[in-house]
Amino acid sequence: MAHPVLLTLSVLAGVLAGYTGGTLYHRHRDRHRAAAVRLIHGSLDRDVDTLRRQVAAHTADQDVLTAARDTVDSAYANTRHSQEGGPTQ
Repeated sequence: MAHPVLLTLSVLAGVLAGYTGGTLYHRHRDRHRAAAVRLIHGSLDRDVDTLRRQVAAHTADQDVLTAARDTVDSAYANTRHSQEGGPTQ
């Protein structure tokens, strides 16, 4: 039969080993989780930037089309044909 001091020391060593292992595991997991969150946020930031550029390009295209339509409407309104009921061929 083992001496009570040896049993106590082995139990304490087991508890210390379990605590150390758990601490190392949780630090490792938290570090990987933080890295994953950074990657996801970076990906989302790139996606949002891409969408913003697409919206800006679409808005610029719409502005050009609106200006062109206004120019055509203005030119058409200023012709004599529009006052006579429409263009003639």
